[in-house]
Order: sequence, then C-alpha cells, then structure tokens
Amino acid sequence: MLNQPHLSKRGNVYQWRRRLRRFSTGIVDIKLSLGTTDLRCAHILSRRISAESDIIMEQITHQQITPDMARRWLADIITKERAKIEKLKLLHRFDSLDPADDLRHDQATADAWAQVNVDGLHGATSEHPLVSLNLDIIRDDLTNEARQNIVQRDFKALTGHPQLSAIDRVKLMSLLIAGKAAAWNRHGDALADIDGAADELWDSASGVLGPETKAKAPDPVPQSAPEAETDDLAPSMLAVVSRMNDMKRSEGTEEKTLRQYESFVGLFTTLTGISDVRLIRQADATAFRAALHKLPKSWGKSPADRNATREDIMARAATLPPEKVGLSVGTINRHLEHLGQIVEWASDEGILVNTKLKPGKLRRKDTVRDCDKKQAFSESELQRLFKTPVWVGSKSEYHQTDPGPNIYRNGTYWTPLLGAFTGARREEVAGLAPADIVHIDGIPCLNIEDSELRRIKNISSKRIVPIHSRLIELGFLNLVAKARAEDRIDLFPDLREPATGKHGRKLGRRMRQIIDKTYGPEGAGLSFHSLRHYVQSALEHVPEVTDKVLRDIVGHEGKDIHDRTYSKPTPPAVLQAAIERLPLVI
Repeated sequence: MLNQPHLSKRGNVYQWRRRLRRFSTGIVDIKLSLGTTDLRCAHILSRRISAESDIIMEQITHQQITPDMARRWLADIITKERAKIEKLKLLHRFDSLDPADDLRHDQATADAWAQVNVDGLHGATSEHPLVSLNLDIIRDDLTNEARQNIVQRDFKALTGHPQLSAIDRVKLMSLLIAGKAAAWNRHGDALADIDGAADELWDSASGVLGPETKAKAPDPVPQSAPEAETDDLAPSMLAVVSRMNDMKRSEGTEEKTLRQYESFVGLFTTLTGISDVRLIRQADATAFRAALHKLPKSWGKSPADRNATREDIMARAATLPPEKVGLSVGTINRHLEHLGQIVEWASDEGILVNTKLKPGKLRRKDTVRDCDKKQAFSESELQRLFKTPVWVGSKSEYHQTDPGPNIYRNGTYWTPLLGAFTGARREEVAGLAPADIVHIDGIPCLNIEDSELRRIKNISSKRIVPIHSRLIELGFLNLVAKARAEDRIDLFPDLREPATGKHGRKLGRRMRQIIDKTYGPEGAGLSFHSLRHYVQSALEHVPEVTDKVLRDIVGHEGKDIHDRTYSKPTPPAVLQAAIERLPLVI
C-alpha cells in the first residue's frame, strides 16, 4: 500500500499523478520480461496498484468540509427542527384532546434524540416503550440510503459543496444528530438566538471534522432548490389509491370498501391541502386528526359534501350544536388506518415517503366496546315494528308509512323481513335477483354471492341461507315466481336508484324513516344493520346452534386458521334447523 503524503498545493497533485503513471509504466515493462504464470501475478499487482492510485487521487483532490460550512449546516438543522417543534406545540395548544399524552410523546422524542446523540445509530434500546419506539423510527430513518442522499443534497444546496466523500457523509450525519438533539432538548426557549446555539454546540461537535486545513474554501454558489425526486409511478394520493384498489378489486374486496379509500383521499386533501403522498409529515397527520374532531357528525352522507371546501365544512360545523360535531373515535381511527395503508402501499411501490410518518401513533383508545356500539333490535321491538303501516296497511305505495287499507308487498315490505329471518346485510337482500333464490336438497335458499346487482363484502360472505318457513307463508316464493314470469332482473326494483343502479342506499333511507316514525328518539341507535345483530344475538342463545353454524348463516370468517382452511360449509338442512329457531316476530 502506498503511503499518502500531506499535500496542500495543487502542483503536488500533478507531481503525484506523474509518479503514479511512471510506476504503472514500470509494471508494464516488468510484465514483458516474465513468463505466463508470473505475467498473471504481475497483472493482478498492476490492477491493485491502479485501484489504489485512484483512491489516493480521490482523497488528494477532494475538497474537505470547512468549519464555516459545518456551522451553517448545524444552524440550518436547528432552525428547521425548532420550526417543526413550534408547529407541534401550536397544534397541541389548540387541538389536543389529551395534553398529557402529547407531552409524553414529545418528551419521548426528545429523550430518543438525546440517546442517539450519545450512543449512536446502533446503540442500546430503551426500557421506556415510547422512547424505544422513537429510537427505532429515528435509527431506521437515518440509516436509510434515501435519507443519506437527501442529507447530501440539502448540504450541497446550502453550501455549494460539490461532492462528499464517505467520511464527510458520516460527519454530516453526526452533526445532524447533534443538531436535532439540541433542538428537541432545548426547544423550551423559543426566542433563543439560533446562531448562538449553533456556535455553542459547535464547540463540542466540531471535533468530528478533524483539524482545520489551510486550503481556501470554494466560493459558495447561489442556493438552489433541491433536485426533484423522480418516481416511475405517480405519487399523488389519488393515483396511489387507484393502483391499490385495482389490486384489492382483483382479490375480491367489496366496492363499498374501495370507495371508502377514494372518499378518504378527497377528505384528507380538502382538510390538509396535500395531494402528494411524498409531502405528508407527521404534523400533517396530527392536524388532520384534529380537524376530524371538528367535522359535523353527518359529514359525507350528502353528495354535496364532496365539493365542499375546508371553509365550508367548518362554517357548517359552527352552526351545529356540540353533540352533532366531531367524528367518533372509531371513525377517526379508521381514517388514520386508511392513511397508514396508503402510505405503506406507496412505500412498497418505491415512492419516497417520509419514514417518520406513523399515522398509527395518533390512534386514540376507544372508551366504548364494539358490541356496545351496535344496537340490536329486541324481539318486542321487532314485533312492534312489524305492526306498523308497511306490514298491516298503508295509505298508498308512495305513502307506505302512513296508515291505510292496502299492503304493498314490495322491497320496503320484504327486505326488513328477510333481514329479521336471515341476518343478511342490507345490500345482500336489497340486491337480490330472482336467480338468487335456489333449491338445495329440496330446501329453498338465498344464494348470496357477487352478481351484476351487488358485490358481497368478502369471500366469507359467499354463502347459502335457507328461507324461513314464515317468509314462505307470507308469500315470498310467490313473489319470486312472479318476478321470473315477468323476466325481471331484480326482485325489488322499487329499491333501485335510477342514477347508479344501486339498491342499498335507498333501503337505508326507507328504514330510517320507518324507525323514526315507530320509535321516535328512542330509535336513534337502530338501523337496518340492527336486524343482523338481532339474528346473531337470538341464535347465540340457542344451545343447539353452534358457533360454526351461526358463522355460516351470517357470513363471518372462521375464528382460526383451521376453520378458515379445512372447515366445510354446514349442510343446508342443519342451517335450516337453526334458522327455524328464530322467533316469529310477525
């Protein structure tokens, strides 16, 4: 290995180039006088010397980071990090639901940066869970090649330094860690002089650069914007969701679920002004969560909501009483899950997303159990429901909830009955076609699967449900025969929306009207879905009905891998016996 001399003048560079060239030429002369075996050894020696000469020349000609550059870099780091911290403090001040929890997270971040500054990127973890989590996030980010490229790019934009060696990149990362640790652990003094803080920190951090050289630093060039990052795939949130939904659609995910992702993107962009997934930061996710607490509870149920601005949303919320403002904890957590899934998908595609973005950290613990949120009909409530005008006599088909002499056996009449005797979902019964009523082993059943009229929720929703004898007594099979004779495509055309061809939404509105007129304010927690919970609750208390049979009736996934993989569908006769155990509520 050649020894590298200390060179301070450019002339010495040329001198060493000539020496290395003559040395390499000498190797060639030696090779000409050697045999084949020795020639191979000489060739290897020549390649090693050539490679070492390239390394030496890179080190000789490299322009080192000057102390002035380093000080500017350190001050820039502290300034930007302090700005982020102040933004977080402002958000906490006005939008925090749990100030103590926010303080715990902030302190954990500060402790994590301090520990990284002391122990380095591969130091020990922490016994404190929040600190440990932040340590993992910080270390993953700083060891990421993309992050190191961004650091090099930002330093070049700030100082004009043309190229960094491997050791210089290490020095920059060391200064970055020191700067961020200082910003987090001294951010209480918001008006402190940034340059003074950087100079003070410099006294202890400047050792990473080594002794100063006498070489003149290159003149700084005008600061330019960081070079744009390029991706093969469009980085807009809508484009990411479109690609994600294409894949999910091919896997059988329900269209309703896919539309929720699209709706989420519109809401997120409206509330934050961000449409590029690469630009989202944790502070933006925090602000988004805070805005969700200010939305009207009914937001998204009207088509007009899609075109509303943030100002429109907040103005509308300001006119509502407090109990009608603020999405539920469960809904907010679902939005944060959507954001996390979209960001993760984009990252998997190779799009450079912010590695510190962790929407899951913003989830809040729900104080209400899932089973308590889903109100089910009681047997007595259903008996009362089915004694209202729709089932005993209406004024007209248009005024079906008003008392009158006639019973109109249309979709509004049949679908709640089907829900009460099968536990099927709203779209599953509203979108029934005549072809969906089949006979298996002589038993009339509903065949619930994907069709042109509706999509099922997931693969476990595909099932056969026997038709209760009470529905047959009321004439349901006669309705099916008539629909087939008329060559109808759906059983309940009165529930079809002309614009979209969908069935479920119209049924939801009709059911809401019936419940409100029947129960008044006491029925606020009831909906068509409450029929499904009624069936589940009723059959859960029948000893002869096993969990497996109940899951096959309502279309729930198996409780473990064995059930999902090896368990066969329950025979129709067994399902029918369970269905017949449901009370006769009409």
